[in-house]
Amino acid sequence: MERLYKEYRDVAEFRLVYINEAHAADSSWPVQYAKEKGINDAENLVDRCTTAKMLMDEKALTIPCLVDSMENKVNKAYSAWPDRIFLIRTDGRLAVAAARGPFGYKPALVEVENWLKTFRADGAEPPLPESAVPAGEEQDVATMFPEEKPQEQKDEAKESDSKSEEK
Repeated sequence: MERLYKEYRDVAEFRLVYINEAHAADSSWPVQYAKEKGINDAENLVDRCTTAKMLMDEKALTIPCLVDSMENKVNKAYSAWPDRIFLIRTDGRLAVAAARGPFGYKPALVEVENWLKTFRADGAEPPLPESAVPAGEEQDVATMFPEEKPQEQKDEAKESDSKSEEK
């Protein structure tokens, strides 16, 4: 994402929104990284901001970062947990809405880059499919996004995470 930001920030605005931690050390599905860094579920906005800053600094990210409220308004509005990529057009419609991470992250980066390349080359936003909701009309967020991965794929991802932590 950082590479895309540096390459395309002249034609698009980028924002990273830090939402509630997906695999906090004190969660039901902790990862080793969170345990080592002491990343727990935030109890207040100061905690969440502190964790977001630590992660941004550690990864040397320069993308402007916003932090979701403790009511998780962005997360709920975009069904963003555990992570997700969106490309929002100037008319407010979604040009790219990735599947929930980690499955959708890398494919979405490719889709975003292709959209941005076309936008830069043509000087106009690529057209949306005919099935897209017209600007100004509301659509139920749940109908806009790909379905959740089946439980067996979630179990495989959890098993893969566990094996990675053991190394």
